[in-house]
Amino acid sequence: MKLKFEKLENLKELVPEVIYNFVYKNKLENKIKVAEINPDFADGQLLSENYDVPLEIELNCIIVEGKRKDEIIYSAVVVPYGKKLNTGSPMKKLLNVSKISFAPLEYVLNETKMEFGSVTPIGLPTEWYILVDEAVFNQDEVIIGGGYVKSKICVPSDIFKELPNVIISNEISK
Repeated sequence: MKLKFEKLENLKELVPEVIYNFVYKNKLENKIKVAEINPDFADGQLLSENYDVPLEIELNCIIVEGKRKDEIIYSAVVVPYGKKLNTGSPMKKLLNVSKISFAPLEYVLNETKMEFGSVTPIGLPTEWYILVDEAVFNQDEVIIGGGYVKSKICVPSDIFKELPNVIISNEISK
């Protein structure tokens, strides 16, 4: 792999402040490494081809909005690269909502302080849920967006079990 991951404290400028603060507040600094990338190669296949990153360790994070009557619930959904979301009945049941759709982009970017194409579950608003595909744990270490399109973070997959409001399921992707 051509990416050179380093301790977050050495490359603080590669992640939004919200991620940096979350990592240190929760004493995760020894578990999270960051690398700078060319933003043109941030997408999974391009990242793999240009940096020799195995596709099986890449993750996608998509933000969905669930509705139940007048209540709106937000959730990050973390799935292995190449898997499609299953926003049907299983996800609705997990979030206890009647309708699920992709969250409005402007809202997501404003609330997360992250960039489009690099939203990550680390450092999200504390009231948001994080749905994690069980298949994520098939890998010891995984790579996901770093909050800015110019970065990726590498984490042990088990870190997702330590994040707030996590729900692990094998029914959120196909």
